[in-house]
Amino acid sequence: MDIVDILQGSLSLIFVIISFIIGVTIISKYGKNKNRLYILVGICWLMLSTLWLPEAASFLMSLFIQQTLSIELYFIIGNAFFPVALICWVIAYTDMINKEKQKLAVGLILIFSIIFEGLFFYNFFLDINLIGVINPLRPFSADLGYFLTILLFISFLILFVSGFKFARKSVNSENKEVILKGKLLQYAFIAFTIAALLEKTARSILIGTVFADPTILLLSVMLVVVRLLLISSAIAFYGGFLLPRWMKEIFMQ
Repeated sequence: MDIVDILQGSLSLIFVIISFIIGVTIISKYGKNKNRLYILVGICWLMLSTLWLPEAASFLMSLFIQQTLSIELYFIIGNAFFPVALICWVIAYTDMINKEKQKLAVGLILIFSIIFEGLFFYNFFLDINLIGVINPLRPFSADLGYFLTILLFISFLILFVSGFKFARKSVNSENKEVILKGKLLQYAFIAFTIAALLEKTARSILIGTVFADPTILLLSVMLVVVRLLLISSAIAFYGGFLLPRWMKEIFMQ
């Protein structure tokens, strides 16, 4: 492993650990509040983080047993659970601001999720290279196929549009804490979307077209920036829903 591999793997691991703690913490609030929103939002963030779980797992495996995940496990862990995040988020979103259209929205997202999973597993068993390939020069990274890139692109747009719309409603509140939560959520959805689009869609398209060499410095820097954006988005997402005291002290002085 070179320094880029170490940075990529370690930052992915940090993001996954932070996301796991945040997801479980949000879910645990259900016991006190008896509101399914906390379960839905917590599961949503946990499932979103699985996009980077294979990189974190491969990094740990390379450190301790000098191996990485098989390509089959890499793609299943990193993609098969993602539609669950979409379903949970749309249910939570419509619970919060659009209850009357919940059945329609959830129905549409279920159809999309079935298409996502169907195409994923069809290509998985037909020819796994249609899903993507793991670059031997960057063993923690996968270059995704066009069909998966398009599905993820649509998914990220759904998350961003609905998440930003919800956050904007909070920003328009007269309550200062609610306004702060809204601003944190705005940042969380913006940062996550930028990071996800850069790595999971744009990177896969650019490699082999604009960038013939996957080891060039620009792509390596992009991977590090992506993970820093992801880590900050996770913390902002946590603050946007739970707003711990330390965040209030920092941002509401």
